[in-house]
Amino acid sequence: MTLKLLQCRSVQTAYSLLLQEYVNPRELDYPDCRAFQVVCAACKEPVFKVCRSVGGATTHYFSHYRKDETLNEQCELRVSRIPAERIEESRSESRNQKLSLFLRVFQEIVWKTEYSEAGAKKAKQRFFQLSRSRVFTAFSRPIFEWYRSVAHDRNEIYDYFEESLENLYEDYEDFRSDFAIRLQMDFAYDFFQHLLAGHSKANFYFLLRHAYIHLLEELEEKRDRSETASWEQAMLDYLSRFLKTQNEKKRMSIIAAMGDYEMISPYTHEEADLHVMFGSQLSYHALGILLRIPYLELLLESLDERSG
Repeated sequence: MTLKLLQCRSVQTAYSLLLQEYVNPRELDYPDCRAFQVVCAACKEPVFKVCRSVGGATTHYFSHYRKDETLNEQCELRVSRIPAERIEESRSESRNQKLSLFLRVFQEIVWKTEYSEAGAKKAKQRFFQLSRSRVFTAFSRPIFEWYRSVAHDRNEIYDYFEESLENLYEDYEDFRSDFAIRLQMDFAYDFFQHLLAGHSKANFYFLLRHAYIHLLEELEEKRDRSETASWEQAMLDYLSRFLKTQNEKKRMSIIAAMGDYEMISPYTHEEADLHVMFGSQLSYHALGILLRIPYLELLLESLDERSG
């Protein structure tokens, strides 16, 4: 009887004003309700997450801040009448709207968030050199096609994402929950899928050019700390020479020469060369950039604009 009463007074579906979609109480923690501006899907009043164990069973639900059992009961009845199809349709529409928002600001936000003010000038020079290189574009095409063939495997892409999560949330005080981390990966994955569509190929190449710059910067920083492995020093030499020359034939020979540099254990578990490692490192840095895009901050700014 007690469990039945709790279920009657609970709200099992709420709505996030930030995400513009319905949310389930099992997905969120208590602080998420405030961070994601979660309200009752029926009356639009703020709600909070409750997790309660009764008779060995754990119940997750949303509850109104106002101590009014009639309000809870009426809202639960109204929310329970929302068809599952409508909830899924709303989520699909919301995902498309968010994707459109992220796409509009993609290039601008990468330039803004990925470089310091001091480093932006040098990064722009390097980007310009890469954007004019037919050789680098040709090198990028197989990476694009390979990702198109494996991007459906969410688990594989998420494995790459998880390698970049350690320091991601230092500056995001409100978004450190498991729900926020999953959302960040979901946004990055959905956006990545969009970049692999044929009409978005230019944005994919834009992403790989920034990945090249990040890889070069990382190798330079390791060199300055005298921490480069032999293959890293070799890659740094090749990548630096590639940018210094404007001759495309010489650039092609540099890429070809990387294929003659064989990788050895413990840096690789398979037979590979520096050419393969270059592609792998570009992919790693490209996915890292996607994961670092401040999707939630962009949604907050968009919400502020709508409410203003």
